[in-house]
Amino acid sequence: MKRFLSSAWFPFLMSLVLAGVTVAAFAVLQPAGDDVGNSQIVAAFKIAGWAAGPVIGLLSFFLICMLNLLRRMVRLRKIPFLHPVIVLLGIGPWLVFSWILMDEPRFTPFARAAIDFVGRPMLWGSLSTALLTVALALPLFFSKKK
Repeated sequence: MKRFLSSAWFPFLMSLVLAGVTVAAFAVLQPAGDDVGNSQIVAAFKIAGWAAGPVIGLLSFFLICMLNLLRRMVRLRKIPFLHPVIVLLGIGPWLVFSWILMDEPRFTPFARAAIDFVGRPMLWGSLSTALLTVALALPLFFSKKK
C-alpha cells in the first residue's frame, strides 16, 4: 500500500474518483430545478452539473501535481505520510467550497440552481474522495517502522 500511495497513480485515481463520484451524484440526485423558476438558468446549470465533475477532477489533479513538484523541490520526497496529505490538500478546496455553498441562503434563482446542480454533487464527490484517501492512508500511520 505504501508503494501505491507514493506512486503517481494515487493522485490520478483520486482525481478520477472525485470526478466520477461528482458526476454520479449529479445523476443520482437528478435536480429538477422546480424551485429555481427560470428555465434558462436551469438549462445552463444542467450542463454545468454534468461538467463540474470532470472540471474539478482535472483542476484537483493539476493542483496535486504542483504541490508534488513543490514537495520534490524542497526535497521532502521520502516522507511517506506527505503523499496522502498532498492529495487531501488538492481535494480540500472543493470540499470547503461545496460546504460553504450548501450553507448559503437560497435567495436568488441563480443561488438555488448553483446549490442544487453544482454544490450538492460536489460535496458528495469531494467528501467521498477525502474519506477514501484517509481510509487508504490509515495503514501508513499504524504500520511499524523498519
